[in-house]
Amino acid sequence: MLSKRFLLAGHALLVLLGLGCVERPRAPARADSDGRQVTAVPLAVREAVRTEMRTMLGSVHGLLMASMAGDTAAMRQAATRSGLATAADPALEKVLPEGFLRLEIDTDRQFDELAAAIAAGIARDSVVGQLARLTGNCVSCHASYRLELR
Repeated sequence: MLSKRFLLAGHALLVLLGLGCVERPRAPARADSDGRQVTAVPLAVREAVRTEMRTMLGSVHGLLMASMAGDTAAMRQAATRSGLATAADPALEKVLPEGFLRLEIDTDRQFDELAAAIAAGIARDSVVGQLARLTGNCVSCHASYRLELR
């Protein structure tokens, strides 16, 4: 009877680990064949990061389209969609590399700064310059990190 309880308890722990309800020790990051840091994450984390990246790409597209049309309200709205207020779940800090998180937070902050600059009347060429600096974080992150399912 006792061994059956241990078996059931062990099975329950494995289920909880699989669902991400119990924090597992992080697997050490390893370098991919292309030199990027590979970080093993649960599916929910990978999808949350991908959703945020799609939002950021949509913001970049929105900024460029609105800039071509001279629509500063739409430009500001596009930048705001990817600011710090819309950042991914803080629980991701437990599983993502520190450098990845720094780039993510800096990118969100730059979107906020860009929205504020647009509201203050920044010239459209300056918007493109700030956008180029901001997307440098995207390029750097994609060149440095790869998320892999656990």
